[in-house]
Amino acid sequence: MRSKLAPVVLAGLFAAAMICTSKGAEERKMEVTIPEAVEVLTRLVKGHSRLLISKQGFADLKQRAGTDPQLSKWRDQLRERAQKVLTEPASAYEIPDGLRLLATSRRVLDRVYTLALLYHLDGDRRYADRAWQELQAAAAFPDWNPKHFLDTAEMTHAFAIGYDWLYEAWTDEQRATLRKALVEKGLKPALQCYRGALAYGWWVMAHHNWNQVCNGGIGMGALAIGDEEPDLAGEILHSGLKSFQLPMARFAPDGACEEGPGYWNYATAYNVVYLAALKSALGTDFGFSRYPGFSETGLFPIYLTGPLGKTFNYADGGEGTIRAAQMLWLAGEFDKPVYAWYERQAASPTALDVLWYGTREEGPRSANLPLDKYFRGVEVATFRSVWEDRNAVFLGFKAGDNKANHSNLDLGSFVLDALGVRWAVDLGADNYNLPGYFGRQRWTYYRMRAESH
Repeated sequence: MRSKLAPVVLAGLFAAAMICTSKGAEERKMEVTIPEAVEVLTRLVKGHSRLLISKQGFADLKQRAGTDPQLSKWRDQLRERAQKVLTEPASAYEIPDGLRLLATSRRVLDRVYTLALLYHLDGDRRYADRAWQELQAAAAFPDWNPKHFLDTAEMTHAFAIGYDWLYEAWTDEQRATLRKALVEKGLKPALQCYRGALAYGWWVMAHHNWNQVCNGGIGMGALAIGDEEPDLAGEILHSGLKSFQLPMARFAPDGACEEGPGYWNYATAYNVVYLAALKSALGTDFGFSRYPGFSETGLFPIYLTGPLGKTFNYADGGEGTIRAAQMLWLAGEFDKPVYAWYERQAASPTALDVLWYGTREEGPRSANLPLDKYFRGVEVATFRSVWEDRNAVFLGFKAGDNKANHSNLDLGSFVLDALGVRWAVDLGADNYNLPGYFGRQRWTYYRMRAESH
């Protein structure tokens, strides 16, 4: 074991010593042309569906799912999940920790995506009816918990998909119910955030995952009803795109995420959904996909995942496998089939995996990916002895900036895999509901402190 392990460890130690001297994240400036509020919707596709996929796109996907074995398997797995949802009650307004409605918003979002997609693939009216039960219940909530705006953004995303993908399944009265909820509980609170009228609108100026999730979810809602609420939707899209420039600049130079691989997944999921929806609904993403580093961001989970499927989970993260449907979109958008290979190995398929499925994939060996990678700015380096071998040696080192969002006091920490075992671990995040976890008491908790790393 020493002969295999020692060179990698020594190389890693040397690299860690070098990257610890970095001066921090490098950002590159890029100009994008953002139209004024009165102009942003001039290209809006008429009719529905226009978010992520068209009516013809659904027809084509249905045909492909009948002939492609992998796509057919994923569709069948979604059917199994949907059958369970048919028997479950609609989601309720629950804030168990006194702060977040987020679990409910995510449940509604997942159910609506699954049911709406299968309605188009199978034509089974039960899926649309069950989606209505979910949306009707959430429309009756007193609010979508805007004080923790992620909750509002993700619920707005759910309603946007439900409204757009199932538009022809709804009556005029049902559409009116969904539109009213989108406007009153999603878009209007967001508008006040953009105008600086609400304290919980701080995310508009954030450079991290909150910006991407909130702008992405709200932007989906604006695109869904842009023809019916053009003034409101236009101002929201204009303001949101201006705000969206902040986190997009953080992908430079190498596509990495200082918040760790888990939050890379969360942030880029919304990044991709929003850009894909802009392209499908407006015919353009206004150049955002050309931001430096964005086309390379799919390399981040590939390199941060060790041979056991465990990630190098620095910052507030867990070591579980990253499952990221957006990798399939990135693969097609930037012609990088190795991204598709990653997700096809990892996927527990979602509706977006099915939607963005492509037939081209290429493993890192055949793609001749280098074994080692240094992500500049974020200051993370990984090393491995070989690709696609569970017994490979894998080493991940962390330097960077302790002031980064979700950071731990983990500069110089590392993980080590060899011979099918993770020998050195990162304990990962603690309970977010601990007193002062995101405040003054953060550095009193063992998992956050240098000692645990």
